[in-house]
Amino acid sequence: MSEGVCVSADVETILMQNIPGALSVMKAHTKNDRTGVDWWVEMPGARFLAVDAKVREKDWTKIKPEEDDLALETWSVVEKQVPGWTRCEDKSCDYVLWLWTDTGRFCLLPFRMLCKVFQDNWQKWAKQYRTARQFTPRSGGGYHSECVFVNRRKIWSEMYRQFGGSP
Repeated sequence: MSEGVCVSADVETILMQNIPGALSVMKAHTKNDRTGVDWWVEMPGARFLAVDAKVREKDWTKIKPEEDDLALETWSVVEKQVPGWTRCEDKSCDYVLWLWTDTGRFCLLPFRMLCKVFQDNWQKWAKQYRTARQFTPRSGGGYHSECVFVNRRKIWSEMYRQFGGSP
């Protein structure tokens, strides 16, 4: 939907400026985080849009511009084969916002389109692009999650190919 640079590097400002018709933006309750909602955007007609924010402090493209990618979760819990948020259709989210606070760069995507594109391509992309696992400790053990870092332009291109209509 949108990408660019926001001088204030603030989620609320980015959402207000880039979601047409937005009336207000508010932080979601922490209980909503498990459903994929970090922010609510109030729209006309008493409607609300749900946004999942992926905020990062360091923008690696400053050092390696060729690594302009988005972290997309393939597995939420590798050990139990629980699909990651990017493959999960039942996530209560309308948009996903990536924000790199050190540069103010952001990328705002419609979740349903991203989810469909990722479901269709995640296995191929996991072989083509860099993947990483992260360990999350829990009492008595822990679990691993896994992401693939897909080129941002590739994601936009695939979304256009699937949803852009015939020329």
